[in-house]
Amino acid sequence: GKVQVVSKEHSVERQVDVDGLPWNVYDAAAIEAYYRQNPLKLAQRVADLTKCLGYAASSIAVNAMRGQRGTSLIDSSAKALANALAQAGPTYSKFGQALSCRPDLVGEGVAAALQELQDRVPAFDHHNARRIVEEELGGAGKELLDTMGDETVAAATLGQVYRANVGNKPVALKVQRPGVMQGVAADSLLVRSAASALEQLKNPLSGERLLKPALVQGCDEFFSRLFEESDYEREAANLAKFAAIYGGVEGRDGSSRIIVPNLYEELSTKRVITMEWVEGRRLSEHAVVDAQDLPTLRLGIECSLSQCLETGVMHADPHGGNLLKTEDGLAYLDFGMVSEVPEQVREGLLRAVAYTVAGEYGKVAELFGDLMLIPQEILDDPAQLQELTEALSETADAILERPDPAAGASSVPTLRFDRLIGAIAAFAPRFQFQLPPYFLNNARAIGTLEGLAKTADPSFNLLSEVYSFAISQLLTSPSPGMRKTLKDLTYDPSTGRPDLKRVKRLVREASIISGKRKRRIVWDTAKTRGGRGFAAKALRDAIASR
Repeated sequence: GKVQVVSKEHSVERQVDVDGLPWNVYDAAAIEAYYRQNPLKLAQRVADLTKCLGYAASSIAVNAMRGQRGTSLIDSSAKALANALAQAGPTYSKFGQALSCRPDLVGEGVAAALQELQDRVPAFDHHNARRIVEEELGGAGKELLDTMGDETVAAATLGQVYRANVGNKPVALKVQRPGVMQGVAADSLLVRSAASALEQLKNPLSGERLLKPALVQGCDEFFSRLFEESDYEREAANLAKFAAIYGGVEGRDGSSRIIVPNLYEELSTKRVITMEWVEGRRLSEHAVVDAQDLPTLRLGIECSLSQCLETGVMHADPHGGNLLKTEDGLAYLDFGMVSEVPEQVREGLLRAVAYTVAGEYGKVAELFGDLMLIPQEILDDPAQLQELTEALSETADAILERPDPAAGASSVPTLRFDRLIGAIAAFAPRFQFQLPPYFLNNARAIGTLEGLAKTADPSFNLLSEVYSFAISQLLTSPSPGMRKTLKDLTYDPSTGRPDLKRVKRLVREASIISGKRKRRIVWDTAKTRGGRGFAAKALRDAIASR
C-alpha cells in the first residue's frame, strides 16, 4: 500500500510492507495500530532486544570472572556493548555513534570500540543487495551490477556501500538493509510507551508531574528523523540542498574547501542511492584525531556553525565515518539527516551565547521561548521565569569554567562536557521542556565535532568559536533582537545610557577572539548598516541623557 504524505521539502510517498506497517515515514498512530493487531511481532522484538542486552551482560560477566580488571575489562566490555548495539539496530546504534566521537566522556577504549558502529557493522548478504539494486533500477542498473563486486566498503545499520563504476568513473552505491525499519518501528512504540509512562508519574502530594519535559515529543522527533534517514530519495534531495549552499565553500584561510559528492539522480531511488566516489581518509581512523587534522576539522566546525547559526540547513550526522579529509579539504558524506533551524532559533542561540558569556542568565531565560525550548506561557509567569533564571545560574556554575580576569585573556568560559549530562539531568525535570525539531540532531552534530576537535587539541573551546560568531553578528546585524542584545551589553542598566567601559570591553573581547586589531573591529562594524545604525542610536541616547 502507498499513501501520499506532503512535507515542506518534497512529496513523500509513504510505503508499507506486505502486512501494512509503514517503514519510510514515521506514523506513531499507524505503528501502534499495527502492533495492536500483531502483538506477537512486538513480543518477538522485545525478545530480540533482551537477547542483545543479555549477550552484552553475559560477555562482561564472563570476562570479569576470568580475572579481567581495569582497562582490559573496560575494552572487552566496550566491544561487547558495540556488538550488542549493532545487533539491536539503528535506534540504539545512533547513540553509540554519538558516543564514539566523545573519548573525553567515555574513554578512548570505549570510543574506539563504538566506532565500529559508524560503518563497520556486519554486512547483509550481497545477493540480497544485488536483488534490491535490480528491483529498484531495472535495466538502468546493469553497469552497477556488473561492477559492484561482492565486498562492501562500508556497512552501517541502515545500509551498506559498494564501490562500482558508471561510465568508467568510480561511484559509491548505497543499498538499504532489507527489513531494518520494521525493527525501528517496533522500537518507536516501545520507547514511546516508556516515555508516556514516565510522563504520567506524579507527585503524590501535589499531583504535579515528576518529570516535566515533553518526553513523548522528544521520542517522536528522534524517530521522525530516523525514518527520514531511511528514505534515500529524501537523502538525494538533502544532498542537492546542502551542495547548493556549501559545495566548494572555502575556509577562513582559503587553503581548503568543503566538498560535496555529485549525485547520480537517475540511479537513485528510495532504497538505492548512487553518488560520486570521493577519495580521502576518515578523520577518525582511531578514537583520537591527529593534531595535523585539526585545521581540516576546524573547517568542519566553521561550516557546522554556519549551518546552525547562519543558513539553518544543517548536516546533522557528522560523525567521523561521514567526514573525509581529502587533498582539497573536507568532504561530507551521508545526507540522510539534514535538519532545518528556524531563523528565530538561529538568532536566539547567538543572543543566548552572548548573554551567557556576560553572565546575564535572566536574559538567557527570557529567550527560551524563541528557542522553542519552553512554552511562552511558562516564561510569562514571573515566578516561573525567576525559578528558571536561578536554575540556569546554578547549572552554569556547574558546567562553565570562567578564566581569571586578571590574566588579560578572553572572558569566554570553557564548557565542561563531563559535567553537562549530570547538570542537564538535574535541571530538565524541573521545567516543561520541549524538544523542537532542530534540537536533538543539531546538538548531537555540534557535540560530535567538538569531541573530535578536543581529541586533537584538548584546549579547544567550542563556546569561544560560537561567541566569536555571535559577537560578529551582534556588532553588524540590523535585526531588532540583535540590536536589543547589543544594547543590553553596552548600556549601563542603572542609567539607560551608553557605557564606554562596556563598549571597550566588548570590542576588546572581539579583538582577542578574532585576532584582529581593535581599530579594525570598529572600522569593520562602521562599514555595516547594522553597525552604523546602532552607533547613531547610541550617540543620540548619549546626547539626550546630558
